[in-house]
Amino acid sequence: MGRVNDHKWLDQALNKAIHSDDTQPDFEKWKASHPEAVEMLTSRTPQTQRPPVIRRMIMNATLVKLAAAAVIVVAVVLGITQLTRNSPEGTMPTTQTVAQETFTGPTTHTFADGSTVQLAQGASIRTYAQVGKRGFEHIAGQIDVTVAKGKGEFIVTTPYGEVKALGTQFKMEMVDGTDANTKEQVKLLAVEVAEGVVEVRNAKGVQTLRKMQNAVVAMDSAPYDFNQDEKLPAELRGRIAAMVKAFETGDKAAWAANFNMGYVYRLAKGEVQYDPSLFGGSAEDAERLKQTVAQVSSPEQMRQLFLGTINITGPVEVYVRSVELSPDGNHARAECITRRSENHIVVTKPQWHNFDGGWWQIDD
Repeated sequence: MGRVNDHKWLDQALNKAIHSDDTQPDFEKWKASHPEAVEMLTSRTPQTQRPPVIRRMIMNATLVKLAAAAVIVVAVVLGITQLTRNSPEGTMPTTQTVAQETFTGPTTHTFADGSTVQLAQGASIRTYAQVGKRGFEHIAGQIDVTVAKGKGEFIVTTPYGEVKALGTQFKMEMVDGTDANTKEQVKLLAVEVAEGVVEVRNAKGVQTLRKMQNAVVAMDSAPYDFNQDEKLPAELRGRIAAMVKAFETGDKAAWAANFNMGYVYRLAKGEVQYDPSLFGGSAEDAERLKQTVAQVSSPEQMRQLFLGTINITGPVEVYVRSVELSPDGNHARAECITRRSENHIVVTKPQWHNFDGGWWQIDD
């Protein structure tokens, strides 16, 4: 670096900062364009022993060049700011915003990236205000989402947490109603994957879903998928899945197949003692059963009688909110949301027990 008293050092620094092959800095032009700055910078009396005329010449030239350098620095800062705003997604955060839009079903909305969302009657979504952020806010109802592949993560935010997808198809539904029996408020989010991979996350936990998997998220609870609950025995998970499918298809026979009719028949005939862990009703219920089926002569007749009492007349949606296993591992109790229509919601707590060589449902 040159000596401090070398008057050429600033010229060299400026030339290096703004040099190009065919352009040299024109300070005279700059002074002509900024008379007020020149007047301010050259009006002070320098403290030096040099002759007045020479001193003013050197000082004026130096201060003008310093002012020009300051202008260059400001320009560079502004340039960097502009570059940051225009940089590709992921390199630097953006601060640009756009107006949000709200869509209510029934309708289909297509996003700029090619992703689509189908909104059922009463469903509602809101777009993000942040430029470059893929996804939307899910406000209410049932939606079917198809995400354009190969364009980065796609996030749907909800009051229950967020759903993150990478090139996939999935369904989301917000259930908001009242239990027809207890008048309890029922609120939950259900997510079902048709293709690809989805991550459901909130402050309580995270669940990864793949094709044909689903999860239920209750308010202030971790996402739950009983099929991925490793605490539950595989046969029990199969029984729960069979119950859900029977309701969804309206198949009474498939639902009844989850019950141990051989045991119920023996209980009705007094061949086994009443055990509350093996029979969903009370001791009084067991006595009434004996009177009701007094003329029944076989387990098959018992099965046919049972089918006639099942109140499944069509498809019923079932959301398994949780499953609790007993300390000994032989008894399970679930909490389910069953919905026969938009306005008919019932909270049920079916149970299963491991006996007679397998897991059997004992209460509906």
